[in-house]
Amino acid sequence: MQPAWVLGRRPYRDSSYLVNFLTAADGRLSAVVKGAHRKQRGGMMAALMQPFQPLLVKFGGSSELKYVAAAESASIRRMLVGETLFSGLYLNELLTRLLPKFDAVPTLFAAYGEAIELISSSVDPELALRRFELLLLEELGYQIQWQRDFEDRPIQETASYSYQPERGFVSGHGGDMSLVVSGVQLLTLANWQRSGCDINDICQAKLKGIMRLAIDQRLGGNPLKVREAVSEWRQLKE
Repeated sequence: MQPAWVLGRRPYRDSSYLVNFLTAADGRLSAVVKGAHRKQRGGMMAALMQPFQPLLVKFGGSSELKYVAAAESASIRRMLVGETLFSGLYLNELLTRLLPKFDAVPTLFAAYGEAIELISSSVDPELALRRFELLLLEELGYQIQWQRDFEDRPIQETASYSYQPERGFVSGHGGDMSLVVSGVQLLTLANWQRSGCDINDICQAKLKGIMRLAIDQRLGGNPLKVREAVSEWRQLKE
């Protein structure tokens, strides 16, 4: 049995689920919950296969596609609703789309649990999302250099920069002024990442824009479904 979180699930064949997991020991993997629609057999186990439910899971099978041999609750399920639900689903889709299978990522696994806890208990989960995005990028081999530009020169407080995901921070204004960031703001964000200091709304907005560019590049131009769902949900609320 190992700790795990459900990232998503879908029907599989006649009576099973194919579940995407983030696990402590094996990273991301997919496994079949057999007989999920038959209460006398797999239904009780299938009821546990919900996002934001901490689990202990035992997997079986010698192929890449595993099956769930046993599962039990490890703690109470984190109840996410409204905006917080979409925040949690956003993390799940990021991991599903970007994290390779069977790469052990114990630091990221722990950070995911912390992020879900913060999202479930906070009225503003934005910084928890940004911190998780940064850690995910680092696990993928990409680190944003807040204190140096693309030519490895120290960031200057009096200069302005635009962010280019394939290069880094480039001195001067880009085409979109909303994505221009000052040297002072970059150094503030470096301090935030290092020490967790407070940052103002403007810095938060700049951070969100930078992270979106970095994430979108790694998605290869394929949009996240959860972003479309959030947009539709907000329109219905208006």
